[in-house]
Amino acid sequence: MQNEKRGKRVVVVGDVHGQFDPFVKILRHAGLVDEGLNWCGVHDRLIQMGDIFDRGPFSRKVDDLLDKIQKQAALSSGEVVRLVGNHELELLLSNFVISGFGVEEAKLVRDKLVRQVLDGELRAACAYKGFLFTHAGVTRKLYKIFQMQLDDPTPGNMAVLINLIFKESIKHQFFKHPIFNISISRKGTDRFGGIFWEDLEDLVASFPKSPVVQVVGHTQVDRIILDRTANIIPVDVGLHRKLQYLVIHEDGRPEIMDVPDNKPAA
Repeated sequence: MQNEKRGKRVVVVGDVHGQFDPFVKILRHAGLVDEGLNWCGVHDRLIQMGDIFDRGPFSRKVDDLLDKIQKQAALSSGEVVRLVGNHELELLLSNFVISGFGVEEAKLVRDKLVRQVLDGELRAACAYKGFLFTHAGVTRKLYKIFQMQLDDPTPGNMAVLINLIFKESIKHQFFKHPIFNISISRKGTDRFGGIFWEDLEDLVASFPKSPVVQVVGHTQVDRIILDRTANIIPVDVGLHRKLQYLVIHEDGRPEIMDVPDNKPAA
């Protein structure tokens, strides 16, 4: 697959949580990195859905690899899009309990993440080929808020607005916008959560059907599901137990990709 001629693709990988070797296996299978773990995806795009930290043993290695290939991809007309998940957000909020780091290391990581958000290297949302990507999803409540602010609430326009709100919030350390809400089911105060903390079940329940096709991580599922009933595609399969990712082809067609377990990481 790595060597076959192909058009531009969007490769989507869900929550990593420190699982370095499984993450590398996916990147290798997708033809995005070579044996030396350097970018070879040419003009492809990688979207990593956030939550690279905590739980697994190699969070910093995952972070370092993403830093490296993000720079390399930009030099070859490709792109590595890094989204912020709730575990990155907690670090940005200086809530270090779920970070998996000691306090001093967590502070260093937080400062680095702040710089990356302000530089545009970390985002809260992105949109490609009519799909909207956020870590945990845009609920009906949030969609209606964006609808009031945008003449045309397309995935692209919503992503631009969300990223503007997010960057300004980080810059001023002011986190009152509903995108930061935590739902009651997560011991928050709102019926539905924001784009970092909403569980898949509640996200789906907030709509009759999402007006735009959403790709989300955050809530672990048994496998990626291409079900247009809800117009929501969950991609967090738990890399510690399943090697699977999503490809969106140049014509906008989504395809689920399974990685053989016996394929070496490097």
